[in-house]
Amino acid sequence: MKKTVTEHRQEVEQRLANVETHVENIYHHVKRIEHLVELQNGRVRKNEEQIAKWKGVATVVGFLCAGIITLLSILLGA
Repeated sequence: MKKTVTEHRQEVEQRLANVETHVENIYHHVKRIEHLVELQNGRVRKNEEQIAKWKGVATVVGFLCAGIITLLSILLGA
């Protein structure tokens, strides 16, 4: 029971149509994921900026405390 050329061609066209449908579906999923990643990267960037600000504040406070303690020890030691 051999297939005719026309039957084979129709079968190949049907498979190609199925593949195209799957590729289009995958494309839309990838686009959605890209959008979600962009949103997530924006939130991460915002949080990293806030963490950097708090690190700067903590560093300044640490230096101020160290300076005050040094001055007090110099004044009280003299």
